[in-house]
Amino acid sequence: MYQVLRMQSEMDSSVLSGAHAHVQLVAVKSLKRARSCKQRASMAHRLGILQALQHPHVVRYHTNNLASGHVEICIVMEAWGVSVATLLACKQLGGTGHVYDFGTQMLQALICLHGAGIVHGDVKPANVVFASNVYKLCDLDEGSTGSAFYMSAARARRYPQPSPEDSYSDTYALGMSVLEMLCGRQPYCELENQTVAFARVCGGHMPRAWTAAARMEYDYGSDTCIAALLESDALEQEMNAPQQFCRASPEELLALLQALRGERLL
Repeated sequence: MYQVLRMQSEMDSSVLSGAHAHVQLVAVKSLKRARSCKQRASMAHRLGILQALQHPHVVRYHTNNLASGHVEICIVMEAWGVSVATLLACKQLGGTGHVYDFGTQMLQALICLHGAGIVHGDVKPANVVFASNVYKLCDLDEGSTGSAFYMSAARARRYPQPSPEDSYSDTYALGMSVLEMLCGRQPYCELENQTVAFARVCGGHMPRAWTAAARMEYDYGSDTCIAALLESDALEQEMNAPQQFCRASPEELLALLQALRGERLL
């Protein structure tokens, strides 16, 4: 039996949290109903991969009720900490001191997920939880079309169609999340809503927090870290190889952050 507390997630899926009889804290989440047998099979495949993953920076998925055939789909996962978005709003995280740990731990999570063939699709502070100096990526169960505030131009222009290149957009979204942690403001917070932000993103415009004037306020290490993450989704045009993708992988970006840390720039 679980003692549970009902909460509501951003996507209107009910989330329940409670303590297992063996004192293991878990969260039980009710997913949106599958619209077809194909979608249900896709969800089962994704959840099967997630349950097999064991990574210190990815929320652990324990089990689900898909095999029961119930229309209501529930999953049981690890309960961990408080969302980074909540902590940023309360001014309990932020600044250069947290950039390295957040960036490196989330890159390690993305390396694990992408290696297993999973694209998150909605990396942002609200989908990262924090406790005991450990960040964990969560809300991986259904996949997502993403949020305009963290979406790359490349992904926005093909929205909502998925692409194998979306793994790079995960890295870009992490860059936007690191930028938010550093400056204490959500990307495009100067705009009135997500629709306007989406139009700006499609047009290739960056948030005010990433203008040349704003970047001069950041130290070199943070500036370099964010630039590398954001440029991981860029398409470079070359004379001899038009539309050649020259992108940094999460592994290369992780090595860069570790090097910056070694040079004490972060």
